[in-house]
Amino acid sequence: MTAPAQAMDSGPYAATLLAHARAPRHQGTLLHPDALAEGYNALCGDRITVMLALRQGCIAEYAFRAEACALVVAAASLLGECLIGRDAEEVEHLAARFDGLLAGAGGPPIECGGLNAFADLARFPARRKCARLPLATVRAALRGAAHANTEEA
Repeated sequence: MTAPAQAMDSGPYAATLLAHARAPRHQGTLLHPDALAEGYNALCGDRITVMLALRQGCIAEYAFRAEACALVVAAASLLGECLIGRDAEEVEHLAARFDGLLAGAGGPPIECGGLNAFADLARFPARRKCARLPLATVRAALRGAAHANTEEA
């Protein structure tokens, strides 16, 4: 079994990741997004576009389109469940917690329970960039940047 398959098929949260990869939530297009960014990891070929509608500085709506591996799609889908109502500062806090989870740093579970499904990626460092891409793209959109990637330089 390859590392990507192992990352999706192992651990207690595998069913959550597979469900979101197979039937992603929030996949689609917002007609008039207030913020939009494209994420691309050249080495993997993963591509994602995120669209945000903002109200009073908070994310009111979120949608994405992806041509990417199952980990990117699952992460983008799960993000939709916890981004609504958050402002840019809260998204930055969430990103730091998610990076810690992916690195195996421990700590309390992320309040958006679905993202905890990625804890097993601590064993697959090469796949972490896939899980990070959707959130990095959301962060870029909130900063007004057009592009994001999670490839190491």
